[in-house]
Amino acid sequence: MSSAPDPDPTIEAAIAWAVRVGDPTFADWEAFSAWLGEAPAHAEAYHAAEVALADGAALVAQAKPRATIAPPAPRTVEAPARRAAPRRWAWAGAAVAASLVAVIGFDMRGGAPTPQIYETAPGVQRTIALADGSQVMLNGGTRLVVGGRDARTLSLARGEALFTVKHDAARPFSVSVGTAQVVDIGTRFDIVREGGATRVAVSEGEIDWRRGGVAVRVTAGRSLRARDGSNDVQLANVAQNAVGGWSQGQLQYDGTDLSEVATDLARTLGVTVSVDGAIETRRVRGVVQLDGGAPAVFPRLAALIGVRARREGTRWRLLASP
Repeated sequence: MSSAPDPDPTIEAAIAWAVRVGDPTFADWEAFSAWLGEAPAHAEAYHAAEVALADGAALVAQAKPRATIAPPAPRTVEAPARRAAPRRWAWAGAAVAASLVAVIGFDMRGGAPTPQIYETAPGVQRTIALADGSQVMLNGGTRLVVGGRDARTLSLARGEALFTVKHDAARPFSVSVGTAQVVDIGTRFDIVREGGATRVAVSEGEIDWRRGGVAVRVTAGRSLRARDGSNDVQLANVAQNAVGGWSQGQLQYDGTDLSEVATDLARTLGVTVSVDGAIETRRVRGVVQLDGGAPAVFPRLAALIGVRARREGTRWRLLASP
């Protein structure tokens, strides 16, 4: 009788990371990013682990509920559409099955669906196909929650997401951001949620931003900025082809503070960025190409706005020119 092959340490580590990242309390992004960057095989193994976990979650969801099994915490890990898991993953079935206890979001008592949580590490992008035919692209450092019974009710806890919505007047598509809601009236828009601030930009159609009984309509080619606890809502023009530009490998700005640009780059590239106080409000106008990663991007940005970019280990610092 043949025996199962010895476990692969890389695969075991990938399973462990997939389970940990699926936990809403996970915060060790620097260690996770460092592990991904140690070897190309790590990213491949991690994505295969996500696929295996999602497949296992689907099998559990199809199983007949047992009243004697206590329900796990309401969370889940969903995998993006990627290549099929390689055959060497066959041995890992038991490990993945055991891991599901910690991550699957399915009520074993009544079979009721629970919210699905999608999370990305800084510098990692993911595309999610929703059940209604809509699509969401997550930028790095993002956490999105999809309602358990309705794929058209979502919540963006942090980060950035580009929404391409299948419009249905009878079933509004809404995204909660802090104490407000973004309700789709069109098809394509980008939301950034950082701290207590929200930015929305619309490239096609329209959205309504609603909070406390007040609704603000934002049409294609317009953007909105709002902060929790403030009644000040700022509207501005935005180039429609610049909305969600990070998904196409570039960021376009027209008078944006450098501190905000640095936050965008940190999220998209998966690096830590600091800006000297003297230039935090320096206005950035132009297109920042993202190809080549941080070592190429920061010198480009520095040349564009007349500052210095200095690498300090794994971090980048933007300084005023002497």
